[in-house]
Amino acid sequence: MRKINIKNFAKSIIRLFTIICFIEFMSATPYNHDTIPSAPKTQETEKIEHLVLFKFKPSVSTQQRQEVVNRFMALSNSLKDGKPYLKVEYGIQNSKSPAKGNYDVGFRVTFNSIADRDYYVGKIGGQPDPQTFDQMHDDFKSFVGPLLDLNDPTTGGVLVFDFKSNEKENDSIPETEYRLDHWTLFRFKPSVTQAQKQKVIDGFLALKNSKKEGSPYIKLIDFGYQNSKEGADRGYEVAFRISFTSEADRDYYEGKSSQNAPGTFDAMHDAYINFVKEFLDIDPDLSRGIMIYDYEVKR
Repeated sequence: MRKINIKNFAKSIIRLFTIICFIEFMSATPYNHDTIPSAPKTQETEKIEHLVLFKFKPSVSTQQRQEVVNRFMALSNSLKDGKPYLKVEYGIQNSKSPAKGNYDVGFRVTFNSIADRDYYVGKIGGQPDPQTFDQMHDDFKSFVGPLLDLNDPTTGGVLVFDFKSNEKENDSIPETEYRLDHWTLFRFKPSVTQAQKQKVIDGFLALKNSKKEGSPYIKLIDFGYQNSKEGADRGYEVAFRISFTSEADRDYYEGKSSQNAPGTFDAMHDAYINFVKEFLDIDPDLSRGIMIYDYEVKR
């Protein structure tokens, strides 16, 4: 009969007991939220951009124009389900580009969801339940309508362009700092394919790598395809918003429209302008295929 090594046998018993205890512990305490803290979940906010540009009738006074601004900005106090649900900024056109639109004042409204945007837009053609739309905004539309030059052939009196934002939070300029926003809207030729449109978008976004005095100077580029329900997009299909922290940076970007000495304009942007014209519906005039609106942000 084989002789048992008592010492080794004891070690085996201890090892087996340890394994059994570990299995029982794992069965009794599974990996779940009660025993092991899970990583905190972050709820991503879907930001919707809503650009509104107004062209006033020539008869509208300076006082009336200021009243429009005051009433529009007051919409930031409007409520949905008892809570504020939008942010509003505005500015007066100051672009030096030959493609600048002939609008008098612009407003940027941001929402946290399409549902919020739809509540704000409200009544279009029908008479829905008053609880489904923003009565304060509806009253504003009734007020501003008679002041707008709706018969102007180039502007239609109003332009509305909405899109789902692609902005990353860490790219934003703090709300308390100076900001100059530069909006670019494109209308493509009918023959342009989706692949070509994406090429135009990729080229525009690449401009964030452009440099001024050896360093990147464009703080933010946001973009999106038109998704407004108001029918006032004037045929533009995609929009870009660039934020600058100084007027000098904006002038360097716009470049040859106001300054063309070597080193005073963004050569990368200038090359992009020459590239993109092939795809834009700029015939018979530039403003048909591209519209620029710049303004120092007022909050």
